[in-house]
Amino acid sequence: VGEVGELSEIFQWKGEVPKGLPDWKEEEKVHLGEELSDVLLYLVRLSDICGIDLGKAALRKVELNAIKYPASKKNFNTSNGTAHTG
Repeated sequence: VGEVGELSEIFQWKGEVPKGLPDWKEEEKVHLGEELSDVLLYLVRLSDICGIDLGKAALRKVELNAIKYPASKKNFNTSNGTAHTG
């Protein structure tokens, strides 16, 4: 849980985060990569301990979200990677 908090802190004061992080310093990007990796490793380990097939769970969630939020597909801006609801 602490690793997720550390990841959240990186974005706390950033506001909107554009694709590719053009305004970020290289050190910030490296730090972000480290924190994302920490979260990923803990998540994979936790899913293994719990006996959850993370790939299957993620695919199921994508399918459920597509049913629950069909408009999100229509409003996804592929040019900048942002989603808009409305």
